[in-house]
Amino acid sequence: MEIKPLISVIIVTYNQETYIRQALDSIMEQQTDYPFEVIIGEDFGTDGTRVICEEYAQKFSNVRLAPQDHNLGITANWVNCILHSRGKYFIDCAGDDYWSNPDKIQLQADFMEQHPECVVSVTDYDTLYEKSGKILYNTCETTGIRPAEGRIQKELLSGKDHVGGGSLCIRREAFDKYIPVRDFMRLAFPREDWPSLLILTAHGDLCYLPISTFTYRIGQESITRTSDYEKIIKRAQQDKEMTEYLYTLFPEWGPFQDGPYFDYIGYHNALHAAYRNNDYKSAHEFAKKDKTNCWAKRMASNYITFKLFRWIQSKRRRL
Repeated sequence: MEIKPLISVIIVTYNQETYIRQALDSIMEQQTDYPFEVIIGEDFGTDGTRVICEEYAQKFSNVRLAPQDHNLGITANWVNCILHSRGKYFIDCAGDDYWSNPDKIQLQADFMEQHPECVVSVTDYDTLYEKSGKILYNTCETTGIRPAEGRIQKELLSGKDHVGGGSLCIRREAFDKYIPVRDFMRLAFPREDWPSLLILTAHGDLCYLPISTFTYRIGQESITRTSDYEKIIKRAQQDKEMTEYLYTLFPEWGPFQDGPYFDYIGYHNALHAAYRNNDYKSAHEFAKKDKTNCWAKRMASNYITFKLFRWIQSKRRRL
């Protein structure tokens, strides 16, 4: 008789052959009393990621590839994995991150079992700066930037609080009840974690465990950190459409009035990408369209200040 897993580990991955093996190894090395399964959404990339994922699915009986026959995009891929999972809870692991605590599943599952009011739990994490190889341990506790707890929908909506999605452990019952998955897939949301948190925390608590359980990479090309200006600007418009839709779910928020913000924030984010690319010409042009009052915009006014700001940011490991 097959034992139903308590935990489903969800991995969405695309062109991450450099990192996916480490991610999968870190999951399979988990020490837990609970049965768990691993559902991989390999989104038809062009490198060798799928071959590696198939290798693990053949080697481990609790590892499966979510069935699909074409590229879905990040949110539809994530939802598809969840729809093919069986756990009471599911935990995310990005294909380019890895779990650095062998007790991660046990810690979060124990907590969720003991706190029925909690619809989602998150943990502290380490930050790996890919270019330098340096690691900032216990990032939330070290920086003092800890996620708010409780029903934090208003904080998330206002942008006053940010919850990293790398350690999400979500109660499946709440997800099935409140998340309009078909709309998430149909509208091709550019991200899956923030809209899910926004909806779930209207109905239950987000809880934070001050224990580092995974390592988050910064510096590699990814969906959320790309050097492609066109993708960055397009992402802002997709965020606009997503947020406008979320307003329709909660009439108490009032009318959607943030359109102008999304119309320029893409240029603001592209400006920062131009600093990473050491591209003064593009930075200067994006600064003209950026409506924020920030140092990055001011320092892009001429070549000398652009170089100075870029040097300062590199010293702070923000590039």
